[in-house]
Amino acid sequence: MQLTQQVREYLAKADVDFRRLYEKHQEYEQELDGLAKKGFLSADEELHVAEVKKKKLTIKDQMMVIAKKYETQLKDIQ
Repeated sequence: MQLTQQVREYLAKADVDFRRLYEKHQEYEQELDGLAKKGFLSADEELHVAEVKKKKLTIKDQMMVIAKKYETQLKDIQ
């Protein structure tokens, strides 16, 4: 499931947990972008990149759980 921009924006405003996760996800994304621009990475930095990617994926999974709950609630209302 891919979150649309509209759903992301709504949940970022309406759900405190989603907003916290989304902000952390963005922080990890920026950190990875910075490391990617660096070019050559040391072994420690490569290990750090792998760890950050795992954390980012875990957060994305948590965001998807919240989004699915939201989606289910919308279907129940309609």
